[in-house]
Formats: sequence, C-alpha cells, structure tokens
Amino acid sequence: MSSYTREAYLELVENIRKIIPGVSMSSDFITGFCGETEDDHQQTLSLLREVGYNMGFLFAYSMRKKTHAYHRLQDDVPVPVKQRRLEELISVFREEAAKVNMAFIGSAQLVLVEGESKRSSEELCGRNDGNVKVIFPKTDLSVQPEKPQMVPIKPGDYVLVKVQVYHLLWIWTGSS
Repeated sequence: MSSYTREAYLELVENIRKIIPGVSMSSDFITGFCGETEDDHQQTLSLLREVGYNMGFLFAYSMRKKTHAYHRLQDDVPVPVKQRRLEELISVFREEAAKVNMAFIGSAQLVLVEGESKRSSEELCGRNDGNVKVIFPKTDLSVQPEKPQMVPIKPGDYVLVKVQVYHLLWIWTGSS
C-alpha cells in the first residue's frame, strides 16, 4: 500500500500555491484502472473539483503488454463503464479548468511564440509560463518604440499578450 494519500497531495498543492501564487497545475488522469470502484471514481472527480487544474491529460485505462498490470491484474472495469467515467472526468475537468483559466482574462501574459495557429493563418499561438496555450493576432511589432521599423513575430520570440477571451484549448483524451 502506498503512503501517498489524498491529504498529502492536497497539502503539497496548497504549499505550491503559497510559494508560487498563480501557478498553473496539470495532471494525468486514468479512469477505469483495474479494480477501480464507483467510489474511487467519485473521489477522482472530487479531487478535480478541489484542486482546479489548468490542464489535464485524461484517459480511459486499457491493458498494455509488458506492464505489471497486464501480467498481474485483471482488467475488470467494463469498457462502457470506462467510457462513461471518462466522459464524466472530461466534463468536470472542463468546468473546473474554465473557472481557473478565466482568471487570465484581462491579464498580460508573457508568451513564447510557437508558430501559426491551427485555427487561422491570421493568428499565432504560443504558451505562457504555466504552459497554457495562448492564441493571439498575427501582427508586426516595432523594434523600438521610438523607431518606425516593424518586424514580424516569429517562433521563438517572446511577446506580451493581453488576454481578452478564454476558450478551453488543452485537453488530451483517449486510451492510456
């Protein structure tokens, strides 16, 4: 039995947030692991609500050869139950991430530019220091405020972006 407890984890999260105000939190969640009960699942949903993650990687468990679980555990959670639980996990995650990420609206974020947005060739995308994806208009910037020379923003540049709207952009789902 692991000495890793919910209480210890929540205390760790609390301490991190005291030391680094505004820190972004992300985690991986696998639902439907061997032996997972409905109560276990409800506890996971409760943890999602309590912590409030910015990003999450959510999966339904599936057996993988060459793993301890494959050789020693029985995959006893039916696929329809795994799928329902994953859908519930995604729903709760989206609700909570939206609440957490709404705090970015109106703030200025330093963004590392990754490249053109998949949504539009008129937009760029990058990530803030919490690894949250930010989409912003593709524009040229002046090299220095007092000089008229303009240069395009390119991957690898850092730009200061004022967040005006929030959309849930980052949620990975699928089989583990």
